[in-house]
Amino acid sequence: MKILEYTLGLPPLRRGGLPRYSTDLSSELSQNHQVYLLYPGQINPYSKKIKLAVKRNAYPFETIEMKNPLPVSLGLGIQDEDSYMDQRDISALKDLVKNLQPDVVHFHTIMGMPKEFFEYLHSNNIKTVYTTHDFYGLCPKMLVNDPKEALKTSKCSYDCMLCNVGPSYKKIVIMQSHLYAKLKNNKIIKKIRSKNKSGLTLENNEVSFLDEEIEKKYKLRKYYFEIFKLIDIFHFNSSVSKSYFQHYFPNIVGRVIPITHSDLQDNRNKSNTDINKPIELGYIGPYDKKKGFYLYTQILEKIKVKNQFKANFYGDIAERDILKNKPFINHGILSQKNLNKEYKKLDLIVVPSLWHETFGYVVLEALLNGIPCLVSNNVGAKDLLPDSWIFDNENELRVKLESLIDNPAKIQRMKEKIVTLKLPYSMSEHVKRIVTNIYNDKI
Repeated sequence: MKILEYTLGLPPLRRGGLPRYSTDLSSELSQNHQVYLLYPGQINPYSKKIKLAVKRNAYPFETIEMKNPLPVSLGLGIQDEDSYMDQRDISALKDLVKNLQPDVVHFHTIMGMPKEFFEYLHSNNIKTVYTTHDFYGLCPKMLVNDPKEALKTSKCSYDCMLCNVGPSYKKIVIMQSHLYAKLKNNKIIKKIRSKNKSGLTLENNEVSFLDEEIEKKYKLRKYYFEIFKLIDIFHFNSSVSKSYFQHYFPNIVGRVIPITHSDLQDNRNKSNTDINKPIELGYIGPYDKKKGFYLYTQILEKIKVKNQFKANFYGDIAERDILKNKPFINHGILSQKNLNKEYKKLDLIVVPSLWHETFGYVVLEALLNGIPCLVSNNVGAKDLLPDSWIFDNENELRVKLESLIDNPAKIQRMKEKIVTLKLPYSMSEHVKRIVTNIYNDKI
């Protein structure tokens, strides 16, 4: 089978679950199939013609940079809407498809790819797949009776990646350049990024828009809806992502298959069921509101007066004042190797997301290391957990946390329960399911 994968980019330039999954999936698929991985690269603001460049690396699949894509916002929000709908000369993409003759084109994102390419694939009956890593392109305001009225301001739900006012087109061009890729992890640049991120307020300032801007925003949302309607089959990575997409497209066709990555090992039988004194809590992810960071830390502030625990935080370059206080410990961003070491010392991981998380590896990684998890009902990885480990609101989380901290034996029983859970983590088995149930599915 010939498979063309489209993703945001390759690690370590692109971090997060999406690039990791698409890279590991492509590597595993390459053992039995011909795989080509395409990603959006640098932009020449004076050209509308897409160009393709084969990149050399150690991966078993062919990697292709798509130059002059549409801008990639990375979920930071949108500004200059017209540039995100700009027409591109896709002759190079058409030639690529004609030469490769792929059996399936698998999209892990729609960022950067012009609608014309989706239309071309659809008109030529080439099967398209989309994995729901996020909800980019979907705006809840499109579900109300008067979307344009709702679009008058930037205020929206945590799930929307379009309403926030994002970087300008000029800044996006810089962020997608090869020079920025080289300098991204420079100490000075990292310090600037940290300062910028730390300066974000708890709530984004609400911005009002003029009628002309509202029309552009409405047009962009329709543009993305039209793209999604051209997808043949959806790979939902959780029941959460399936139900969310069904709000917008009730007749959507797809399968729910949890995702994984190739570095996972089942260490449940090797884990220590003893509980630390005081209990070691863990939070892994961005230190922002939609991830439930502020809700979670505020609960801990309230219960620390009469409870003994340590609260460990990982996963962000942002500095937060609350993490300077005991019993909070800020570890920042760690490599996967060092994070795996940290798992071994934790007793319980909390994932308090307020937005709908399509999946996320934290829960799966923790469970495989024998660490129980409390997760909000918005977390896609709840599909792996007993119902009693899931909470609906702030009060439920507080009650569960206090109960577990007061009775460490309950955490010990949770650790023992983990051994009995069915955890679909094998990448080779996952690829078999993707090929059988997604790529070979008869639509």
